[in-house]
Amino acid sequence: MIRLPSILLATFSLLAWAQTPKPAAPSPRLKVMVDPGHGGDDGGAKGPKGLKEKTAALEIGQAVAARLEAAGFQALLTRDDDTFIPLWDRARVANAQGADLFISLHLNAARAKAARGSEVFFLSLGKGDDEDVVAVENAGAGAAPASAESVVASILDDLAQKAFLQDSERLAVAVQGQLNRLAGIKERGVKQAPFIVLRGAAMPAVLVEVAFISNPKEEEKLKDAAFRAKVAEAITQGVRRYFAETNGSVRRRMVGAPG
Repeated sequence: MIRLPSILLATFSLLAWAQTPKPAAPSPRLKVMVDPGHGGDDGGAKGPKGLKEKTAALEIGQAVAARLEAAGFQALLTRDDDTFIPLWDRARVANAQGADLFISLHLNAARAKAARGSEVFFLSLGKGDDEDVVAVENAGAGAAPASAESVVASILDDLAQKAFLQDSERLAVAVQGQLNRLAGIKERGVKQAPFIVLRGAAMPAVLVEVAFISNPKEEEKLKDAAFRAKVAEAITQGVRRYFAETNGSVRRRMVGAPG
């Protein structure tokens, strides 16, 4: 029997270890920040039978987060209870958490009770398409902080979101199409508006007006867990379609927010 020197045995062991296939490092899950609108003292719009926008938005947000998790995403919520978060802070929460997408959820309202359907907005740095909706959703935000540092930060925020306007539009189109197809909600189109909640998001960002809480029929739908599940599935499929169309690219990393 030939005995190999111990140094040769050690060498062979090291070579064998080096050639053993290593398990691939798991790829990080894409993060989606779900932002249920309003909360706390800010109840938002109110339905004919008393349903508050803040309540419906939270229930939809929780359903969306659960569905996104089931689909393999990491879902984050700006609020998971009846808490008020200033509009200026919501995108900053998404930035701080390193979110890859930002989706703010709201319910529309109109004087005409027959108004119905969903519409999805992405940021406009100008006037926008629907001044009435902008006035309602930006109400109570107040002026941006006026310190020199805040002014500089605001300029940088606008530049950051401007870099993502095309991707935000793609996300808006994908989500709107799925709301119409899967949730059976009348499509009112994709629009642009200067929503404060979208400013400063260092990732593609949209605001979804899921339905009209002022419409008695849609208010009843919003109370139905099965309908909210359809909305959650539609938004999730919209997110998946967006990433499929962009080959899974996550451009927000270029902005330098933590990931």
